[in-house]
Amino acid sequence: MTPRRRKSPDGLPSRVYIRDGSFYWVRPDSNKWIRLCRVSEGDALMLERLAAEKRQFTAAAGGGNLPRLVGEFMDTHKMRYAPSFRDEWVRRGEAVIESLCEWNVERVDAGAVEDFLMKNWADRLPMQRAMKAWLSTFFNWIIRRKKLMQVNPCREVIVKKPKARDVYIPDRDFVAIRDALMTYTYTKNAGTPKEKTLVGKVQTGPMMQCFIDLCYLTCQRSTDIRLLRWDQIDRDAGVIHFVPTKTEDSSGEAVDWPLTPDIEAVLARAKLLDPAFGQTYVIRDRKGKPKTDQSCRDAWDGAIDRVAKLDPSIAGKPYTIKDIRAKALTDAKRAGYAIEDLRVAGAHTDTATTETYLKAREVPRSKVVLHLPMPKSA
Repeated sequence: MTPRRRKSPDGLPSRVYIRDGSFYWVRPDSNKWIRLCRVSEGDALMLERLAAEKRQFTAAAGGGNLPRLVGEFMDTHKMRYAPSFRDEWVRRGEAVIESLCEWNVERVDAGAVEDFLMKNWADRLPMQRAMKAWLSTFFNWIIRRKKLMQVNPCREVIVKKPKARDVYIPDRDFVAIRDALMTYTYTKNAGTPKEKTLVGKVQTGPMMQCFIDLCYLTCQRSTDIRLLRWDQIDRDAGVIHFVPTKTEDSSGEAVDWPLTPDIEAVLARAKLLDPAFGQTYVIRDRKGKPKTDQSCRDAWDGAIDRVAKLDPSIAGKPYTIKDIRAKALTDAKRAGYAIEDLRVAGAHTDTATTETYLKAREVPRSKVVLHLPMPKSA
């Protein structure tokens, strides 16, 4: 049965439709309707099933066995990862399937891995290292479980270590970007006598400002702010209970952050934003779900682009959301807080981690004062 073209946007992924209370995906090759799940089971399960069906379709479209094996590996391993990282881990696997769909796993060597990394992320060393680690784990599984290889091809691949990030966002730029999250400018009646520049409001701006403010005021990772729930806010104790997702399965380092007046003001603003009822997450989308990493990045990058049009000095600056945490900790050090206080604030296991985090952004100021030499009097 051929699906009808949508007459209006309904928010569903391409080729996904609702019929008889269930989500269906229509295969591009056969137009066969594949049932994903009941609508009542939610979008998250629908998207998970859709990704699995697309992997199978991609594997069938390719000529090698690698897509099928990567799909099997992903299905059996993805639940081992924290929800905050799972989607990103799956996306990396899908990138492998898309690029290597014609390969048989037995023929993949170090050269093929190197070509794959350089073709897709030639100028992104952190991503090269992340994808090499992903592939290395996959090939280890192939060696242990499938017996199709004897040597992990990633072993011979050398990826340069990226330089320590030393980006610091000055107060002036931070304020400008924060303000640009709320508004944008556009021209009406361009090229006519009635031409004028107007200021519009960004619909997601108020929530994104709350997100940015909490990232700075709490010194926490952006992932932990995106996933912050209202039940983590303990008003009786006057704190927010943070258990960083990055360390919950390793060191388990946690921190209770005091509810300062500034933070209380941000939380009050977030509470009033839609959806106003049934709130679980502080930073949420229209459906009440936590903001995705991609949506936050898009909002941040869009704000930078808008600022750059008015202030060329910001154009090309490599500011990211993750730099907000570094700015907060650096500002706290400059305000006179001890390194142990910063270690606790950053939920680090030792001060060496905190010092490394700050060292690249702290430019030392010399106290040496010299004078030009003068000829000695006779």
